[in-house]
Order: sequence, then structure tokens, then C-alpha cells
Amino acid sequence: MRTLRPPRALVALCLFSLFCSAAFSQTVELPSVVVEGVLPMSDLAPSAGTTSIDSATIEATAAPDLPALLSSVSGVIISPTGTNGAQTTISLRGSTSNQVLVLVDGVRVTDPATGQTDLSRLDIPLDQIERIEIQRGALSAQYGADAVGGVIHIHTKKKTATPSVEVSVQNSAFLPSSVTVGSGLSATTVPFVGSALVDGQTLNISARMNNLSAWAKAERAANAYPYYDTNGERRQRTNAGLLAAAGGLQGSFLLPVGELSTTARVNYRSLGVPGTEDSPTPEAHQDDWNANLSAHYGTDALFAGALALDVNSYAQAGGIGYRESDTSGTDTHYSYRAGADTTFSWLAPWQGELKGGASFRYDRLDSSVVKTSSGSSPQRFTGGTFIEPHFEIGRWTAIPALRYDATSDFLSGISASLGILYDMAKDTVFRSSVSSAYRAPSFDDLYWPASGGAEGNPDLQPETAYSGDFSIAHRDDQRSWSLGAFVRYVQDVILWQTDSTGTWKPSNYGDALYPGIEAEASSSIGSWQISGNYTFLYSFVLSGNLTLADDKRVPYVPVHSASLSASRSVNNFKSAFMLTYKSLRYTTTGNVAYLPSNLLTDIRLQWKLSPMADLEILFQNCFDEQYQIVQGYPMPGFSVSAKFTMHFQGQKKPVQ
Repeated sequence: MRTLRPPRALVALCLFSLFCSAAFSQTVELPSVVVEGVLPMSDLAPSAGTTSIDSATIEATAAPDLPALLSSVSGVIISPTGTNGAQTTISLRGSTSNQVLVLVDGVRVTDPATGQTDLSRLDIPLDQIERIEIQRGALSAQYGADAVGGVIHIHTKKKTATPSVEVSVQNSAFLPSSVTVGSGLSATTVPFVGSALVDGQTLNISARMNNLSAWAKAERAANAYPYYDTNGERRQRTNAGLLAAAGGLQGSFLLPVGELSTTARVNYRSLGVPGTEDSPTPEAHQDDWNANLSAHYGTDALFAGALALDVNSYAQAGGIGYRESDTSGTDTHYSYRAGADTTFSWLAPWQGELKGGASFRYDRLDSSVVKTSSGSSPQRFTGGTFIEPHFEIGRWTAIPALRYDATSDFLSGISASLGILYDMAKDTVFRSSVSSAYRAPSFDDLYWPASGGAEGNPDLQPETAYSGDFSIAHRDDQRSWSLGAFVRYVQDVILWQTDSTGTWKPSNYGDALYPGIEAEASSSIGSWQISGNYTFLYSFVLSGNLTLADDKRVPYVPVHSASLSASRSVNNFKSAFMLTYKSLRYTTTGNVAYLPSNLLTDIRLQWKLSPMADLEILFQNCFDEQYQIVQGYPMPGFSVSAKFTMHFQGQKKPVQ
């Protein structure tokens, strides 16, 4: 694959941006928090691999969106299939995307049909996120099904002390260049693609007033970025256009005892589905939408403050319509989910506390394609209860947890974990845990119809996993760091592959072992905030006749991952830089074919033009790396976006 050299002006710009803040006044404003940190002991789950990202970190980062932000976290692997709107899945410590549980304000957003969370459909602007907690490890004892690789919990903003309105407009562009159109004797060269300068536009509006907040987003993108095909020809991505709109409304209200908060979110998208380089789908199109409504009640004032209670109820609906061509029919899939989760925390008579809870969930899929063997719509009832006492003995804290889950279409099961914390010194803690987890097959896994060379498998059993980890973590006002090791063993992994008849079909085929090391650190160095992380993940495929002695890596799981971020705020100028590295990834269990490593550089420069106006310039993939994360899906090269934001603020009022 041919690599494009970056223009000299671009290289000069990237180097210049590292030093341009020196031209401003030397009066320095330090960020108030570290870029990344470990959670305090009181907030720790039994997993020893936990990272928290707060709103100040999000504001300072060079990451343009949620997937890019998460990709800079230790142990996280993001797998996009293009740019805006393309399917983007997530992995923790080498897990499949189905094995990661994603929560938004306590509500799971996993698609019941596929069992995955497509981050491209989770269209929440970064400036609406209060914090993100990434917990790596088997966590079914706390969260039930799907938390095999870990849990990502996104908390959105709810309250504000200052009424405000914010409006921003953004234009995204690629460098105009010549591209080849057509093939063979009909191939022609288009010398200048001017539309690349206005490839995408985004409008964001948000408003906050005391206990109410609302946001809306509209986006258009052609996604017609240039790339090199397998023959070294420079081409332009086609049928990748996107039109999207999303919005949310939140409110929180004080009650005589406790607080009630409600959240509503909705989004709609219409997008082309270009397919892979080898199997393009120039006419494929998809329309999808999601609607979510939740209500949360919380109080820590029961029984004179000895008992805290949280109740979260929710209802969700979503739809996907997909057609392969303009003349083919449209497959439709409508998914529904409703449920409630209740948790409590009691200050027990012993030194420590007692946590526990119960949950209930109903999932249903109404699809023109996916039906049960009786021709009905797949549905699932799930109920669970867990108990998690905390025992404090001197500097030691033991956190055992036990959960029982009952599922309508599978046998009931028990998940367990044990976490150990040791307060080594001031601001330094040792953490270790052992745990188990499981994942139930998705509706697509079970009931995909026997057509088009694919077929579901109603005889599938749940996946199971066991994990252990330990770490040492430190955090103070100036720096934080953590260093740890982990091992995961997964049984009965559900894999789609061809059977003896050539039919693409899932089975409980795969076992895998994932040992690894994780390191994170952040610090204030002068006027800079610097953070970095490194992950070593040496996976072993144990499927079929393969053993540890065969020494085969799991496909799409890099052995080495690293990230480095830096940010600085000087008077009216802010700069942020982020580098992310992923080593090569094999695409098959034979470990012959692979995708090469990649190093991406993003830079964000922001000027405060006035008390009411900001200008932001974002450079992505500054050195125009030509790469793929998933085989057959070329990723965008160098791009630049400019965003202009207006702020309108009222007088500060006390938050109730």
C-alpha cells in the first residue's frame, strides 16, 4: 500500500502549533484536574483496571468525538469501519464487541438484535458528558449479562449554576486532490475535487437553566475522503453520505426525601453503506433511529443517612431499515426494551458497608427477517439480584459479590467476584480481583434466517469468562499513575464461521486466553498537563485444535497499544495534542494476513475571541496515515475542521 507524504506546509504547521502558545502572555492558567485518574477507593468496583475521565479532561483533550476519546484509554480497542456514521464497535482487554456492556446514565444501550453497541449510533456530543468510567474485567456479579470484557458507563450533565445557551457551527474538510474514477479502460482522473473543502457540517445547540438542560445536533457529511486502493490507485470513498439529527432533554427535581431526574434522548440517521473495497455496495442504504426515556430516583438520607437508595427505570425503542439496492426490498428491525434497576448501600454495623440490588429487563425484536422457529418475534425476560458487602479491616478492604440471574430462554446462573484493596500509603492503593462473567447469545445469533448463505443457531449456549487482575494506583493533586497486570480466559465464545455445508453459522467454537499489562500516568509539568498509557496484550487462540503451544494471536487484537496526550491553557489560547499507536493486527487465526501498525496524531487549537465567542481548529491524522482498522474499510487521511461557538450566559444562581 502506497503512503502519501504530508505536505511540507502541514508538517510545519504541526511543529509550529507545539510552540505557538509561547507567543502569548506568560500568565498561565492551570487546569483544575488531572487528565486521567483512578477512582478513589470509595468508588472502586472489584475490577483493578478502572479509569475515570471527567468533563475537564474531555474539554482539554484533542479527541474530536467519543470513539477517539475512548481509544486513548488503556485496554480499549476501537474498531471503526470508516468515518462519521460508519459502524464503530469497542473492545476491552481483547474482548469481542458483544462482550462490552455500555451504560448511559445507568441504562444499557446494547442492541438486543446484534448484542453490540455501535458507538456511531450513540450520538452524544462530548460537551454533554459529565464523566466516563471504564471498568475492565469480568463484572457480571455487579451488572449481569454482557459485562464479560468490562463496562463503560457514560454520565451526562444534568445541573448547572449558571443559565446558558451555546451555539456552534463546524465545517470539516479534506485536502482537495486528484482521484481515479472507474476502472480498466474506462478509468479517468479527476484532477481537483473541490467539494472536499466542505465535506461535512455540524450544528450544535445546548441550553441549561438551573435543573433543566437540553441539546440538539444536526449533521451532514459526504465522507468522500480519498484513499489508496489495493492497486495503489488514489480513489474517493463513495456512497458514504450521512444526514443525522439528535437531541436530548434532562431535568432534576428535589423531593422532600431525595432527588428525581429524568432523561429523554432521540436520534435519527440516513446514511449510505459503501461496503468493503472487495465487495462494494454502491446502492446500499440504511435509515435508523433510537428513542430513550429514563427516570432516576436517588437518596442517601434514609434512616438518618444510614441507607442510600437508587432506582432507575427506563424504556427504549429503536429501528433499522436496510436495503441492498434501489430495486431490492427493505429489511426492517424494530427493537424494544423496558426495565428497572434498584441498588442500595447500607452502613452496616461492622466496619464497612453493604451494597446490593435487583433488576428486571424485557427485550423484544420485531423484524421482517429474524423470527423464532415458530415464526414469532424473539423476546427475553431477565431478572437478577446481587449482594456486595464491603469489609474494612485496618488498611484492608475485602469486597465479595454474588449475583443470581434468571433468563427466560436460558438456564439460570450465578456470577461471583472478590476484590481486595490495601491502603499502602497516602494516596496509594493496591487493588486485586478475581471474577466471572457470561454473555447470552443475541437474537441474531439465535434466529437469523437460513437465507443468503447464513443461518442462526438456536442451540447456542452462553459464553463464560473468568478474569483476575491486580494493580498499584496513586493519585494526588499533581499526578496520578497506575500499573497492573491481568489475565482473562473465555470459554464457548460465539463465532460466526462456515460449517460443513458452506453456510455461515454461529457456534460455541472459540476459547481464548488474554494475559496482559496496563500502565497509566498523568502529571502537571509546568503549564502543561501530560498523560499517557501503554497496554501489552498477548492473546492466545484456543479454538479447534489450537493450544498454547501453537502461539496464535486472536484476530484484530494488537499486542501493543499506547497513547500520549498533552494540553495547555495560556490566557485566551488552548492547545491539545494526542498521539495513539496500535501495533499490527492479524486478520485470521492463522496469523498470516495482517493489517500494519498505525500512529495517529491529532491537534486541537482554540482561541477565545471574546467573552462570548470561541474559534477552534482541529487537525486529525496530521501526517496522513493510510490505514485500516477493519479489513476492507479504508480510514480517512488528513482532515481539518473549524468550529465557531457563541456563548450566552445569565446570572449565576444556586443549584438546588
